[in-house]
Amino acid sequence: MRSSIILLLILNFSVSSQKIYSQDTLEIESNSFNDSNYVLDNTFPRGDARRYGVTSKTAKLIHPYTGKNRLSTALDIAQKTQEEIYFPSGYYGMDLILDHRQNLKLRFDNSEFSLIHITQIHDSLPKPKNIIIRGNIIIYNRLGITEAVNIKIDSVHIKSNLSKSLTGLRSKGCHIYHGSKNIKIGYLQIDDFGSGEESYKYNHAALAIDGWNNNPINVQINKLHIKSTDRHGIYLTGRNHFIGEVIIDKYGVGDSEFMDPMQDAKAGEETNFKALWINKAYNSVIDKITIDEKKSKGKYSAHFDYGTINDPVIINNLNIINNHRDAKILIEESNGVLISK
Repeated sequence: MRSSIILLLILNFSVSSQKIYSQDTLEIESNSFNDSNYVLDNTFPRGDARRYGVTSKTAKLIHPYTGKNRLSTALDIAQKTQEEIYFPSGYYGMDLILDHRQNLKLRFDNSEFSLIHITQIHDSLPKPKNIIIRGNIIIYNRLGITEAVNIKIDSVHIKSNLSKSLTGLRSKGCHIYHGSKNIKIGYLQIDDFGSGEESYKYNHAALAIDGWNNNPINVQINKLHIKSTDRHGIYLTGRNHFIGEVIIDKYGVGDSEFMDPMQDAKAGEETNFKALWINKAYNSVIDKITIDEKKSKGKYSAHFDYGTINDPVIINNLNIINNHRDAKILIEESNGVLISK
């Protein structure tokens, strides 16, 4: 590692913790809620989406009582009662839209959707808040989180499958965007991150945590595995983040055609692909990151961009393997990255 990288063992450092779930919740109505008008199959108990006619094959059908599709109806029930609702396995052929929803507990069993959005579309409507997603969920487009607070997700697996993505495109990875706070993901795997046409112009990094002038705060990911990304691996901004173990098998294997500039970065920098790009990120930790250069084609293994050593990003263990092509680490004079090992 270059001498210009400050090698320090940081003891007793911890990201400032915040309570993931606030007590500011809606009044619980589960004891008084009568679901009889919603029941389409009473062989299943309360808390099972199949009770309300939801399976991977029927979720798009209109519910006779609500006039909405059955998936949306089950989500309404989950929000109204604050009871956990279970969704069985299978490919639903739909997007899982949780925009503006609050106080949800959902559980999935390798359930497959095109994308997951947890966002605030209209300023006049509530921000998404207090959402728990248990089990493993598989998606074929993107996990997008914007203006959301107190979100906990057990496990997300993002794949590319043109027949299962409703847009017919490759994966757009995970984007945690402006105004997001207290986001916790246990396991995140991204198999592929696409490029190649104008539809991918906002595809910047397989995991992008950014947001101009309102960057995310307190994003926690226990384990991240990026198997392949056409562009950047991780673009990290904001503060008070913790990422446990990171594995990046392959990065920079696509092209930058039609690519838009990236927020908080200088125009043109987006085309120099990096496995790890830390920029305007503060008081954060990456415990262990392994970057495999064998099949990668990006220009830099890492870019330690703007930051401050007084409010650093600490990498406890940086491991670059199969570095036969001498990929470099780009270090700005004003960076705030400390590497322990």
